[in-house]
Amino acid sequence: MTQSDIEFDLGTATLSCTVEDVAATFAGMLQEMRAAALFVPADERAVLRRIMGRASGTYTVEDVFPDFARDSGALTTLRRLRTAQFIRPAGRDMWDRGERIAIKPFARLVWDRLGEDAIFAPAEDAPEAAAADEVDLAAPEVDELGSRETARLESDELAVPGSKETARLKNNPAAAWDDDDVLDFLKDDTPG
Repeated sequence: MTQSDIEFDLGTATLSCTVEDVAATFAGMLQEMRAAALFVPADERAVLRRIMGRASGTYTVEDVFPDFARDSGALTTLRRLRTAQFIRPAGRDMWDRGERIAIKPFARLVWDRLGEDAIFAPAEDAPEAAAADEVDLAAPEVDELGSRETARLESDELAVPGSKETARLKNNPAAAWDDDDVLDFLKDDTPG
């Protein structure tokens, strides 16, 4: 082990890495959190603030959402906060009334050390790559309207550039949010 290596005892394994490895990992996790946080509206951010005000596992879903139901906005909020890497169900991999809300360790770390405003700050634009470094992986002619590879939208109104729907989604990124949990593919058909 060199002077700049750090060893982490993870219980079942020991991980050795450099300070640079840890910094790059944390930067990537924070970037992912910030990207998803853009889709968390103010009312859901207030829910998160309440959850983060206590220790992990203190609140149950029912404590935060007394009228919780599987087909409610509360489930959507829990899923968004989970996708944004803040929380997860403490026990089973499914939200229900009695489930305790666990705060993810990285979320606790950045919330306590950086603060809410730094997490929800707009992500800085990444520097553009030089033109010589750009690689276009799209199939030839993919952008042409008659191309087989061009994606079709269900509604003609949505496909029209400059339409009301296109403007609405551009001005409100949260409106385009997909409420399905990103981890649903790992589970059986039971909604989570």
